Amino acid sequence: MKLACAIEYDGTDYHGFQRQAREQGPTIQGTLEEAIERISGEMSVVYGAGRTDAGVHASGQVIHFCTNAALAPQVWMRAMNGVLPASVAVRWAREVPDDFHARYSARSRSYRYTIWNDVAPSPLQAWYSFHRPQPLAVDFMDEACRHLLGRKDFGAFGRSPDHTNPLKPGPHSCIRTMLEASCKRQDALIYCDFTADAFLTGMVRRIVGTLLLVGQRRLGLDEFAAIVQRADKTHPGSAAPSHGLCLVRVTYPEDF
Repeated sequence: MKLACAIEYDGTDYHGFQRQAREQGPTIQGTLEEAIERISGEMSVVYGAGRTDAGVHASGQVIHFCTNAALAPQVWMRAMNGVLPASVAVRWAREVPDDFHARYSARSRSYRYTIWNDVAPSPLQAWYSFHRPQPLAVDFMDEACRHLLGRKDFGAFGRSPDHTNPLKPGPHSCIRTMLEASCKRQDALIYCDFTADAFLTGMVRRIVGTLLLVGQRRLGLDEFAAIVQRADKTHPGSAAPSHGLCLVRVTYPEDF
């Protein structure tokens, strides 16, 4: 049986989604695989829709795995939530066709980066937002987002997830399709939302770091557009911290 599950997690204490050598620290994939093995007594490989970086959170990650255990999806959900740490939870589980793949069947992924924009920090927001005390021109940040839309080379902001995979020597494309991009303010919170067919490693965090320069009027809209067009990493925008980023949604064809 092939099962798909929606996973929510606090990525603070994890070395990203993808399984690493044990000495590197815990990962979401490794934690899920250990939970499945405890329940079924067999090792199952977990595949995720998005390979989030260290410290990045998720409210809408989707995974799949195959199992010989004769348990109904709802039983799997309860069992996994019974053995997983409090920082990881299964929100739903369902059986899926053999041709479903959490990563390769996905049509789009949506990420939200949250900024706490106030002179005073907020302890309750600190784990899931990036505190920036200086004034930010969110309207300029939002206008700059228009230059991100469409199919283009996003090499200025990240690298291919396969870049470090010895089984995939390359060349690796940095071309992706950005479907939605915006920055909106709600009181002291600024939400930077991005939806694309796929994302490069570190892409959203470096986009946000560059947009923050626009918001501080340290980078003009034309300069931001030129950075996008050149697709060259040598520009002043640095990656925003990982704790403000969350994978919020993955979409699939109606067949699934």
